[in-house]
Amino acid sequence: MIFDYAVVNGQLLPLEQAQISLFNKAYFSSFGVYESVKVDQGRPFYLEEHLRRLHKSAAMLELELGADVPTLAHWAASLCQLDPQATWNLRILALGPMEAGGQPIIGMQPEPLATYPAAFYESGAGAVLYEGQRALPRCKSLNTLVNTLARRAATQVGALEGLLHHHGYLTEGSRSNLFVVRQGQLLTPPETEILSGITRDIIAHVMRETAYPVTEAPLTIDLSLYEEIFISSTSMHIMPITRIGSVPIGEGRVGPVTRLAIERFARHYRRVMSEPRG
Repeated sequence: MIFDYAVVNGQLLPLEQAQISLFNKAYFSSFGVYESVKVDQGRPFYLEEHLRRLHKSAAMLELELGADVPTLAHWAASLCQLDPQATWNLRILALGPMEAGGQPIIGMQPEPLATYPAAFYESGAGAVLYEGQRALPRCKSLNTLVNTLARRAATQVGALEGLLHHHGYLTEGSRSNLFVVRQGQLLTPPETEILSGITRDIIAHVMRETAYPVTEAPLTIDLSLYEEIFISSTSMHIMPITRIGSVPIGEGRVGPVTRLAIERFARHYRRVMSEPRG
């Protein structure tokens, strides 16, 4: 039932009534921002952090959303209450007005949550390299063409993810953040060069007190330098990458640092999701 409804500017509507014109000029200019939030048995994971990032991205475009974080959270709650036991993905879309004095359109739509084979987490998944850079890298804007092309390149060869690189350095995945292990250190590209994900921030938190704290550093495209690689996202959590193209990463299997990160993230996830609801 939950997939039959959406929220538009705070109004809960049947999905067939929650329509935005294909000819809305915001689509053609990519003048908008979006977020994706995992909802597990009716409970969003880090909803407020995602909503704050939505506002941050909008501010980079000088887009005034007209609804603060508590208001947006209330709108999301109206969807969650439709089926408190459902697990799904909350897609939030904010389109900016193209005319002076216009108002933004903020939509929230439940979508099926992407799932991945258990074998990927146990044995690792494959990726490909794709040359390109996200437009306004720190902003989660609607301009995702390079991401789409990278993901399509991966799909065409049966890989899970396309990893972007620019000027000889790895930056991020088409829908994920990137981590590597180099000489025993856990590294991730500098936040100034990428879209920093909520899951990326959580990984930095849970690994802080281990022997492998996360350090930001430029990552050269030379894959032979890395003993392990994994990616992170809202739906994947932490996904091991054991080959890129035809090149195995390290020994071609899931390494100990990746397994530690998966374990600590899973423990954190269980703790957060079991806390009493406010």
